[in-house]
Amino acid sequence: MECDPIGTVYTPYETTSDAPRQGFHGDAEGVVDLDPAYREGLAGFDADRVVVVWWADRADRSVLTLDRDPARGVFTSRSPARPNPVCLTECAVRGVDPAAGRLVLGGVDMADGSPVIDLKATVDVQCWDADST
Repeated sequence: MECDPIGTVYTPYETTSDAPRQGFHGDAEGVVDLDPAYREGLAGFDADRVVVVWWADRADRSVLTLDRDPARGVFTSRSPARPNPVCLTECAVRGVDPAAGRLVLGGVDMADGSPVIDLKATVDVQCWDADST
């Protein structure tokens, strides 16, 4: 399996411990800077929200149970400390500069300088109503 970062996220949080806990996304602002090779991937980007797939590169990869509740395993949590620290954060898009390869985001919870693996634009899905045909 191979996975290369596409960029870096810059946030006000020095560590993941400084970041907000699950369920609370606050209003903290951050910036994703894409590597030049991936900037073309922002062409036509117009979503209001994006899921940032990022790697908690400083997380403890040996953790299998939660410090606060040793009866629970890490797979029952969103903790970045886990065997493969792949993390997902849905953020509000506040600005896009495709030429610079930059997204300005609200609601970040990543540690400053974390590698970004992927970006997934989210869209509002309209439910199809069979009676409205």
